[in-house]
Amino acid sequence: MNAIYDKLRHEKWRTAFTNLRLSRKMILVYGIAMGVSCVISMIALQVSLGIYDRQLYAGSQQELDFFTQKVNDSLDDIERLSFETAMDNEIQAQLEKMASMEYLSAAYGYERQRLREMLFNRIIPYEEIENVTYTDRKQVTMLVGVDRGEIEEETYGGLLEAFARKKGGYAYVPPTPDYPYMLSGRDVLLKANARLDYLGTLIFTADISDIIKRQSDDLEAPHSLLTVYWEQGKIYDELGEEYENIDKQLPSMEECQGYKIIRHDGERYFLCYQKSEKTGWMYVNAFPYSEIFGKTMGVRYLTILAFAAIFLLMTAVMKRIADIVTMPLEQLTESMKIVETGDFSKAKEVLAAENRMDEAGQLSEEFRFMLGKIEELIRENYEKQLLLQKTKYKMLQAQINPHFLYNTLNALNWMVKAGRKEDAGEMIMELGKLLRASFAKDPYATILQEAEIVESYITIQSFRYGSRIRFDVHREGSLEKYKIPRMILQPLVENAINYGADQMAETCEIRVNVAEEEKGFLLQVSDSGKGMTAEELQSVRDFTFQPKGNGIGLKNIRERLSLIFEDSQFLIDSEPGTGTQVTIRIPKKETL
Repeated sequence: MNAIYDKLRHEKWRTAFTNLRLSRKMILVYGIAMGVSCVISMIALQVSLGIYDRQLYAGSQQELDFFTQKVNDSLDDIERLSFETAMDNEIQAQLEKMASMEYLSAAYGYERQRLREMLFNRIIPYEEIENVTYTDRKQVTMLVGVDRGEIEEETYGGLLEAFARKKGGYAYVPPTPDYPYMLSGRDVLLKANARLDYLGTLIFTADISDIIKRQSDDLEAPHSLLTVYWEQGKIYDELGEEYENIDKQLPSMEECQGYKIIRHDGERYFLCYQKSEKTGWMYVNAFPYSEIFGKTMGVRYLTILAFAAIFLLMTAVMKRIADIVTMPLEQLTESMKIVETGDFSKAKEVLAAENRMDEAGQLSEEFRFMLGKIEELIRENYEKQLLLQKTKYKMLQAQINPHFLYNTLNALNWMVKAGRKEDAGEMIMELGKLLRASFAKDPYATILQEAEIVESYITIQSFRYGSRIRFDVHREGSLEKYKIPRMILQPLVENAINYGADQMAETCEIRVNVAEEEKGFLLQVSDSGKGMTAEELQSVRDFTFQPKGNGIGLKNIRERLSLIFEDSQFLIDSEPGTGTQVTIRIPKKETL
């Protein structure tokens, strides 16, 4: 009984909704949609509180990763500078020249000064490079750039050993509390003839703090505090003594990346950290958690109030819009009911009083206009389409003029003079067949007739070209039942001769294949000529290629086929040295 009662109640509600006026349906659906949206939004806001930390971490981690990558890019620039400097042909030539001179001579001093200028010009574009130190074979150094203090002997010796082990490769020493600059470089080895003779050592001094400071502007978090460190101490630090408590809670070097929320002076701070795979340095960005969280909550409360205000306002607006929209629709519905009786005049009278320019009013006006013009438009449109198709076909047919007639008659003249009367007679008969086909009133021919026209054309050309062309014609299937536009195949064979055989000194093979397939017919002409380049093939496919003479072009053939067979295929393939192939596929169509 309960199931029956629930079903009846469901049917009652559905019937009641179906019978509601369109305007009330619109208001009801809008109210339900907005109510559901508000509820979902409230739930989403509450859920977002639980995942806020992870979202904040994801954004901060992405930002920190981008910042770390930019710092690494700057370090890569330093490594690239050391490589380009050590491998520079001019610098290597200068070092090789100095190595061949008497040590500490006047000439050597002059060349050493030239080397100083070369190195200075190398580092001047790089703001992060403080100086470059060149050490020659005698362990004598030359400083180029700003003097940033003496390098500890142990550090200096360790660098030279690292360079020696790298054999021209790159090595570096991160900043330390005692020397807050990064030292990096490589040995310079003579690359000429792969001799790899030692020409000296280049050590670049870079201010990492300056690099990080310039890149830290990309960190968008307000009041962010950035620190960078490694096993032997800090590289960059914005915490200072004021944030000593935060400094004690920094992640260890064993960690890779993550986040944590800590407290400092009664305020929560969000720490996002990441260890660089390239350098092994730890990057930590800390910023007040409550500041961002408080702003987010303010935005959420404002969103709730905005939802409520928009809901009330849009409900009133929706009611008014529903009334305006449904009024012409009701008139249009009444007019359509009258149209069913065939009384177009009365149906137009129902809509005549409506004078609105909105979509609904225009719909009513267009429907009223359509009632008076629909029959006339259908008749005119049908006649215009027939006239357009017939006119277009006549324009295309007017282009068909066999341009080989002169050459054929000339060949006949020479054959008669040479006494080849039988060959001349046969050639005249085949020419007659071609002319009858060209001037036939019926614009269509069976596929068999088209193939026979091609064979007549080939017979004529065989007399003209002799052994220069070898023709191969293949026919297969029921070709006599189906028709196509005349003079489709012959121009393709003519093109194969003009652009294939005429361009070759050796024998050219031209193949014609006319075959019935399961759903249509295959018409194919190929030659073994020189083929076309990719650019030439594209121009032919685009029908931008200018053909020889004034014969039937490929575009003409394609357009004629498209008028009759909308789903026909017209493909052109060619490669240099392999020849050209034109393939036509048309569906079976018994009546044209």
